[in-house]
Amino acid sequence: MSAKTIALALQGGGSHGAFTWGVLDSLLADQRLTIEGFSGTSSGAMNATAAVQGLIAGGRAGARQSLDDFWRQIHTLSWPFAPLMTGSFGEWWGDHNLSSRPGWSFHDLAWNLRPELSPYEINPFNINPFRSFLDDFFDGEALRRDDRWKLFLAATHVESGSLRLFRNNEIGTDHLMASACLPSLFHAVEIDGTHYWDGGYSANPAIFPLIYECKAKDIVVVQLTKSRRAGLPRSTQQIQQRFTEITLNSCLIREIRAIRLITDLIDRGVISDPSMRRINLHLIKDEDFFDGLSYSSSFNTDIGFLRKLRAAGAAAGQRWIESAYDDLGTDLPFPDDLLEDYVGGHHVGPAITTAE
Repeated sequence: MSAKTIALALQGGGSHGAFTWGVLDSLLADQRLTIEGFSGTSSGAMNATAAVQGLIAGGRAGARQSLDDFWRQIHTLSWPFAPLMTGSFGEWWGDHNLSSRPGWSFHDLAWNLRPELSPYEINPFNINPFRSFLDDFFDGEALRRDDRWKLFLAATHVESGSLRLFRNNEIGTDHLMASACLPSLFHAVEIDGTHYWDGGYSANPAIFPLIYECKAKDIVVVQLTKSRRAGLPRSTQQIQQRFTEITLNSCLIREIRAIRLITDLIDRGVISDPSMRRINLHLIKDEDFFDGLSYSSSFNTDIGFLRKLRAAGAAAGQRWIESAYDDLGTDLPFPDDLLEDYVGGHHVGPAITTAE
């Protein structure tokens, strides 16, 4: 049996990216699937690049090992700062939300100072141990010279607010740093005289390069940010969390609406342009698992929490394989869950026209 080809779009979400680690582990373990390309933002960019580096070095097994090494080293990197980051005994009782813990923590201090002091004032010398880690972990030369697996990393151009995609032939530490640069915490990343922030503000993740530069008919989005959350946020923390979720999903919603519109026009024969090819869009997520997790938990790199995220992602990936595999490569209707969460039952034409 020949393998079926897919392309992956990976959302960002800090340490929640360990969920994507689990999803990728399930997909890579299944010999019936071939991954043609990866589009990633922030931690999604890290996962995508770690997977491609592993594929280059050792195929599927190499990719799974590379992802495992990456996340374990993330824990090791942050472990010396754990007492400052996690406050008092939170992991002991299974509370992964840093903001809900009793006692002082660096997270609380950083959150309280955030409106008053910029990262340029708090950290004027731009000291960031994460850069050294990325320098050591990733082999930029190997990534740039091997394009068997297409790689697209998203960053946001600070001055224009537009999306900037970095491809295989240019990827290095700066490009990874740019994709994950939260402007409230880190200095903007300068590349060739231009400054960049986290790609989540312009694409989280970018789907269109997988449509135009890959051949896979089936594109799978791995979602970390909740699209729906019941109830009206009232506390400062709840309002900030929901605002962040809406902001980080807005670009994804716009792309999904556009894909939905184009799919409908192709199916009705309105569009016959061969350059407008029909794709199947799939979604892997677990909103129930993330329901009790606040935004603050995305800064939690405790190894126990990362393992829980990985296990949840692996299970979600396996469920998707079991439900979707037989239909891969065929013309599928637009998924009901995407219609409900992202199109909302409204006609998408005017929304796309207005947004564009």
